[in-house]
Amino acid sequence: MSFLGLPAEIIDAILDLSLPFGIEGLSLVCKAIHGRATLQIERHNELKRRWSRANNYGTGRLDDTLGILDAIAREPLVAEYIETLDLWDERALSDEDSDILDFRLDPDAMARVKDLVTSAPFLIKAGVDTEAWWDRIIEEEGSRTDEDNTSVSCTIITLLGLLPNLQCLRLDPGWQNFAPDLEEYGLPLAGLQSIIDRARQADSFRPRALSQVRTILPFMHPGYDERAPLQSVQPFLELGSISELYLISAVAVDDGYTGYPFQWRTPTLATQLTRIELASCCIDADGIGELVRHTPNLTVFKYSHENKWHGCEHDWNAGAFVETIARHCGSTVTELAITIDELFGDIINGVSSLLSFPRLEYLEVDLRVFRGPPVESGQQLGENFTVPEGAARWTEDDIPCIGSMLPESIREAQINTNFHDPDERALASLLKNLRTQRLERLHRLERCIIRQYTGESARLYAERAGATLETFDLNVENPRALNMMPSWKREFNERISRLRS
Repeated sequence: MSFLGLPAEIIDAILDLSLPFGIEGLSLVCKAIHGRATLQIERHNELKRRWSRANNYGTGRLDDTLGILDAIAREPLVAEYIETLDLWDERALSDEDSDILDFRLDPDAMARVKDLVTSAPFLIKAGVDTEAWWDRIIEEEGSRTDEDNTSVSCTIITLLGLLPNLQCLRLDPGWQNFAPDLEEYGLPLAGLQSIIDRARQADSFRPRALSQVRTILPFMHPGYDERAPLQSVQPFLELGSISELYLISAVAVDDGYTGYPFQWRTPTLATQLTRIELASCCIDADGIGELVRHTPNLTVFKYSHENKWHGCEHDWNAGAFVETIARHCGSTVTELAITIDELFGDIINGVSSLLSFPRLEYLEVDLRVFRGPPVESGQQLGENFTVPEGAARWTEDDIPCIGSMLPESIREAQINTNFHDPDERALASLLKNLRTQRLERLHRLERCIIRQYTGESARLYAERAGATLETFDLNVENPRALNMMPSWKREFNERISRLRS
């Protein structure tokens, strides 16, 4: 019997079951099926329009994540349509409409949401007390607009546990409080870990919640007082589908004082990350090493350093940081950016070689990352200033030529400078012999750009070396901040906006 020969009610049932992803192909098989599927196509288009890119700020209530759970309780298909989820409600507290009438005032609606939550497979699998979980969600509702609230949202975790086709996620800034190793977060961790463990288990029938997530987006602002432990997102990095990580104001420094240590919780498990972009972050060599030694497929690494609250990493070891990346991922990285947003202190050790990146094609650096003695010299600048006995003290004149530091694979190099003393000496050292290196070794180097902030006084140095001077916000009445000069930072903002929209 042909498909169209089936009873009408069976055809309709099959068409209903084809949502969300089968209806478009099925309806195109023939005109008869397309005509029969009119209602399903309309329903599909409406659900896709409304829910493919979901957020929790579309109602009069702030952080209305519970509202999404209500929508799923009313129409379970909603969960399957959500591909991008933005949970950062940036509205002010004064924008809350306290008089809004919604499902929270309807006992039947709340009972329906509770049934959805307490029957969630990930909670049952984890052996979590579902009544305690629901009580936690109700408590969160009561403190939803409390600026001093530091709890990690079980409401958010519940929602994540229902989304089998989610691909892109932006968490709420409150996620910065999540510390998986602290006992007080045992309940949310049990739920989240159950979701992640289930996502890593293959299911041939249908994808499981979070099993399709590819991208994590930033959930913090940049700034001295803004900081979120890198540890807070570590559980998501265990997802087998994750490939891109974008963060702002992440901290991974084990200084026993103002930093937050980072530890990979599952040593035998490697992540599938291919791209890591960390803007305005505060991470030392040990912190980044603990991450990248579990990223065997990494091809793109971009980082801007910002010292954080109470001077965390006010002296930063750029040389050790880059050496650590090279040690673990040097053979796979093709794009590398190392820049500085804010550094109150010194470069403890400078970058002195990039030859351990044999496939590197694109490089962007701030000139300042070279302005410190090489790691192997035994010297250090900053608070723990060190010069070995009998050694000549390092100066900017000792910076190697950028050409001698680069691998032969390089195609483009960008160097950002504010070009004031001592940048002038550093730039002169960095560009010496560049022409010779291009002739003898760097045959693939197509562009070497010197980017200067609001000026062009470095033009002579650039032209003498055969490089191109690019000015940033020259003759602009209100130039952008210096930390936006790096090309990768501007591309970062554009990429994040595009992924969210």
